[in-house]
Amino acid sequence: MNVMNRDSYHYGDLRSALLQAALEQVRRTGVEKFSLRGLARDVGVAPAAAYNHFADKGQLLAAVALEAQILLAKRTLKATSGLADTKRLEAVGRAYIEFACDEPRLFRLLFSHHGAASLRESYETADGDIIPSAYEQLRSALADVRPDKQAPMDEDVLALAWSVAHGAASLISDGMWQRSDRRADAALRLALELMTTRSR
Repeated sequence: MNVMNRDSYHYGDLRSALLQAALEQVRRTGVEKFSLRGLARDVGVAPAAAYNHFADKGQLLAAVALEAQILLAKRTLKATSGLADTKRLEAVGRAYIEFACDEPRLFRLLFSHHGAASLRESYETADGDIIPSAYEQLRSALADVRPDKQAPMDEDVLALAWSVAHGAASLISDGMWQRSDRRADAALRLALELMTTRSR
């Protein structure tokens, strides 16, 4: 990582620099050896300067988890663009799995206790756009396959959808299954069949 002179930061820039550096560090090595003091040194500032923006490493990791939530939401929105019904629902599940495959350490952080505080129904991107969370996109996709659009969401079906996608994603990101494992495909297919059957 390039070390920057501490005087090169303008007001407000340091927080963004620390957050971006932390995101990249979690991507590379996870959170086990994560240190706010070490990160400050890597960025090129004194630890005291970092503590002006984040009270401790837990607060910084929560901010990284929020960024991971936004990345997952963006990926899901892109994967489902223009799709409807069961194709959209399947695309939500596959986007979730693909994110876990491509960003395994961010995925683990996202669903750790650090990530719990960052869970929202929607997120504001750096560009000011408001996008629904991946979970809310899943809820919306499930609503699309219901014949009665006015009926309340079946929370049991939503729980099944999330647990299947999360389980397959975890098994793949942890190395138990391969990226394109037929068992993940089978789990998604059977879950879709059960969900659409129950929704009729």
